[in-house]
Amino acid sequence: MRSREDLVALSRSGYAGIRLAGHLVMPEMGDAELVSLIALLRDARGVGLRVSWSGDCGALKVGGLCHLDPPRRPDGSFAWSAQQGGSLVVRRGPTFLAVEDTRHGGRRRIDVDRSEPVAAVLDESRWGRALTPAESAGLDALELHDLVFRAGDHGVGIAVRQGVWCV
Repeated sequence: MRSREDLVALSRSGYAGIRLAGHLVMPEMGDAELVSLIALLRDARGVGLRVSWSGDCGALKVGGLCHLDPPRRPDGSFAWSAQQGGSLVVRRGPTFLAVEDTRHGGRRRIDVDRSEPVAAVLDESRWGRALTPAESAGLDALELHDLVFRAGDHGVGIAVRQGVWCV
């Protein structure tokens, strides 16, 4: 798997999910590899594929990932709890991105102006790319809302992308 398009092709050909080989120890992964893994989880969820995988999170902050498929630990438990009904989705408007978050109870909407550099992080489809200095500088607000996953100079919006809103 190299991109969201690969996942779309799998989904359209009848697959219900994918299984990642090996046991992934997230704190030992390189920044680009780790961010690519989170993007894979996000995009698989976005096209309706489940991801079965094994791994450890260590001390990484993973509370915001509860809407994505968690790894199974060696003892059989899951590394984070997938919340039933909790979701984090982003829809594209002509001049804004509308993020709807139900991960922590209730419904919260956050609008991000598409002309701002941080909007590119939420709207990004490539996996594992480095953040630009302008994107990196503006991510603090998105991190406060648990809308991005960051590792070193790499980051990815964790909202599942759900197409275009006609306004």
